[in-house]
Amino acid sequence: MEGAGVFLDGYQRVQETLHFALQDMTPEELVREPHPPIGWLAWRATRTQDSQICRLSGGKHAWIDEGWHARFNMPPVASDYGTGLTHTREMVAKFRSPDAKTILDYHDVVFEHTKAYLLKVTPQELDRVLNEPQFTPLPTVEVRLMSILVSMLQGTGQILYLKGLLRRGGWFPKEGY
Repeated sequence: MEGAGVFLDGYQRVQETLHFALQDMTPEELVREPHPPIGWLAWRATRTQDSQICRLSGGKHAWIDEGWHARFNMPPVASDYGTGLTHTREMVAKFRSPDAKTILDYHDVVFEHTKAYLLKVTPQELDRVLNEPQFTPLPTVEVRLMSILVSMLQGTGQILYLKGLLRRGGWFPKEGY
């Protein structure tokens, strides 16, 4: 496995982990302290993937164009994906997560958009330099895909840790989730 196939495998593992983590979570657990809560972390990870893959592929945001923002009771703002620059502590505290099924359904749609893009990515596309002068050196598509994946992996790890903390007082893999 090489090139975009490695990325597809990584994003699929994130999808599986997110399903594993959220499938049995109650609405109360999704918004429970500490902050940011699990629901926000899952939304942010998926929204980041949606926004970034949209920019790379030239596609549309599932968040806006497929109406997911309404299911989360949030405005359709393309630049809002919960980065540290847009979501304050107060905004995160006010976030009201939908149920786990809605979060997972949104993630599945975003994963399908990601998969469709990755199945078409050529080695030349992976090497394409992005016009992002705020970074030195300029990133390539390959670098950006890795950055998105790392963010997703961090988010799912945080979710699993918080789930263990809420249910068992800590993360004890042998005891399950």
